[in-house]
Amino acid sequence: MLIPPAICERLAASRFPSSVRAILTGGGPVYPDLIRRLMARVPEAHAVYGSTEAELIAHIAASEITTSDWETMDAGQGILAGDPAARTLIRIIDDEIQVSGPHVNKSYLDRTQDASTKAIGADGVVWHRTGDSGRVDADGRLWLLGRIDARVAGLFAFGVEAAARLWAGVRQVALCPGCNGAAILAIVGDAAQEDDWRARAHYLGIEKVVILDEMPLDRRHGSKVDYAKLKQRIEASQQSQHIG
Repeated sequence: MLIPPAICERLAASRFPSSVRAILTGGGPVYPDLIRRLMARVPEAHAVYGSTEAELIAHIAASEITTSDWETMDAGQGILAGDPAARTLIRIIDDEIQVSGPHVNKSYLDRTQDASTKAIGADGVVWHRTGDSGRVDADGRLWLLGRIDARVAGLFAFGVEAAARLWAGVRQVALCPGCNGAAILAIVGDAAQEDDWRARAHYLGIEKVVILDEMPLDRRHGSKVDYAKLKQRIEASQQSQHIG
């Protein structure tokens, strides 16, 4: 089955048919806690990373994730995307993941969009700018840190969110900026855990926590946080909710 993370979240809470041998999921962040739940349900679970302009970029099987990798993700150091796909070149420029290869679109029909999403190297190679932040480890594997424009007060979204999803009572979580640019953690979950969330957020360098009834998600996959809508809700909640 090839399905987005939002559907995987629902299926991981129930029984898969015995005929399902493997799950491949992508199109949104595949957090480590979700991979763990999928591993308990199906024989094989794979996370894939790519974009409309460059599919596939990197991939990893759950069985390839080491104990050290799990600990690194749980500690808020990003999400492991795995080895680059065949014939795919990856480079990191100013924290941004850029990719090139025979399967990567070199231009858009509307070429005015190329200026902000394409980079041309000195050798003439066209690189697609993903808009995602990341790093490459000593083994050549790609780690995802979140959208470049989702970085707040020096914190990367995926690192904070991957760690916070492990806290008791958390169902959904997102890092976002407050009115003054300070980092805020928006959480959907069991409000009885609020004091614990605030203490843990403070440890990560986040001074404010906002509790929401639901998280605004993209309409395409329902797997990505709609940060623009989230910011609007945060601003509204600052007038009606207690924030500490």
